[in-house]
Amino acid sequence: MAISHNNIDIIKKCPIEERTIGSYPAFLIDPCILPLKKLEQPTVKGFGKYKTVMLSSPQTLPHGHYARLIIAHLTTQISRRPELPSYVIAKSVSELFQQITGQDSISGGTYANFLLSLERVFDTTFTVVPTNKSKDSMRRRGFFAEADNLLNDEYGIGYFNAKYKQVLYTPSNSFKALIADDKSIIPIDLRFLQLARAKDIVLAHDLYLYLIRRGYGREKIGFIPWGTLHKDVFPYLERLALSRFKRRFLFALDFILECHPHSGIRLDKKDKGIVIPPNNYLLRGRGG
Repeated sequence: MAISHNNIDIIKKCPIEERTIGSYPAFLIDPCILPLKKLEQPTVKGFGKYKTVMLSSPQTLPHGHYARLIIAHLTTQISRRPELPSYVIAKSVSELFQQITGQDSISGGTYANFLLSLERVFDTTFTVVPTNKSKDSMRRRGFFAEADNLLNDEYGIGYFNAKYKQVLYTPSNSFKALIADDKSIIPIDLRFLQLARAKDIVLAHDLYLYLIRRGYGREKIGFIPWGTLHKDVFPYLERLALSRFKRRFLFALDFILECHPHSGIRLDKKDKGIVIPPNNYLLRGRGG
């Protein structure tokens, strides 16, 4: 059944009650380095406070809405049934598209773009390296599973097989180990990611994930300056002038707050950055 693309439903209906809570890998959120648009280079690197993350692909890196939705869907499958070695995630790629996007119909061009994104996601490998001063801190904060051999190793999502009237997903051991550790994933409302795709606001995906990441389970109010957001959190936009970055950022933020008016997220009064309250209501419908 397709999930509604209605922002009113997101506001009024709690995702927990609607059973639309999914998961996303924490290591892809801060910094958010999955490209927004097609890049010619086969690698991209982002430097966060606690880690450096690099994506590599033999071809073009996955980008845009589909890549994020696919990764969220695969991560959700693992987090819901971590004991399984593989997952039958659809009867066909067309059905997988409907499940992931919430869209009932699919055109030939759309199908081709989705299939290309699917292949690129599985071609991509991830390298996550802690900074010298924060290796132990990262483990305590739950960015990684406990296995030491996951650090500094290059790993992929796994592989899929779309034959015999089913799409079978087999995650790699390292990716599954990361996702199976519940401290290494972030809960998300899959409806919002689908709605962001329907509205074609790609930056809203990453900003929504980041805001949850910074507010979920925290006890204190957080403040993030513009410079950090521009250069560190969203490094794929660092080439933009700060004024242009802020315009794109605020457009995405306005869309998020339209869907989550009780989140309490706001701009600093002196326009130096954004304020993120603890345990914001991005996962609780009306906020109660």
